[in-house]
Amino acid sequence: MSHETIALEVQKRELVGKKLKSLRKKGYIPAVLYGFNVEPTKLQVRTKEFDAAYNSAGRTALLDLSIDEASAVKVFVQEVQRHPLSRLVQHVDFHAVNLTIEITTDVPVILVGEAPAVHNNVGVLLRGLETVTVQALPSDLPQQLEVSIEGLEEVDQTLHVSDLPTDGAYQIITDPSEMIVRITQQQLEPEVEEAPEEEGEGEQAADSDEGDEAE
Repeated sequence: MSHETIALEVQKRELVGKKLKSLRKKGYIPAVLYGFNVEPTKLQVRTKEFDAAYNSAGRTALLDLSIDEASAVKVFVQEVQRHPLSRLVQHVDFHAVNLTIEITTDVPVILVGEAPAVHNNVGVLLRGLETVTVQALPSDLPQQLEVSIEGLEEVDQTLHVSDLPTDGAYQIITDPSEMIVRITQQQLEPEVEEAPEEEGEGEQAADSDEGDEAE
């Protein structure tokens, strides 16, 4: 199995330190490239172009990274740093990989469809693992693993890691018995009983009302 890689053009970067603020204002993200068979290189990439590529590739799809229109380097997005408030991307690490050596990484698990047990109010969906660890050649890593929940009709029905799809190009390292999702019994909200009125409380309230009217 192979995946089409996504092209992304970047440029070498001269600005560092406090000058990076002005770089971001111009619509660029500071970045760095390191890894297999490359010299560590400071880069800059247009924000819109990176966002589009990252939305498609995520962390598990290869990018064809072209530096100043040179030959493309196969990379993963290793790390994305975001501003704590605005959540805008502040810095990106690109990791060049050896395509002939298997790597191990976490891949997201996506639930597909609707569980009849939930639709019919029989139970609620309890989510377990949201990612699993996968080993494969860089070009064979799946971007995500999808599993249908449309067969979950009763309470206690469960999907495990062993139910995830495989095609021989990658190996799931996570324990097969780990839970992905389960149907659990709906929790009824406990009824709250009203506190009984204490003896004499009503009479005191009546006396108080009569006193207010007298004034």
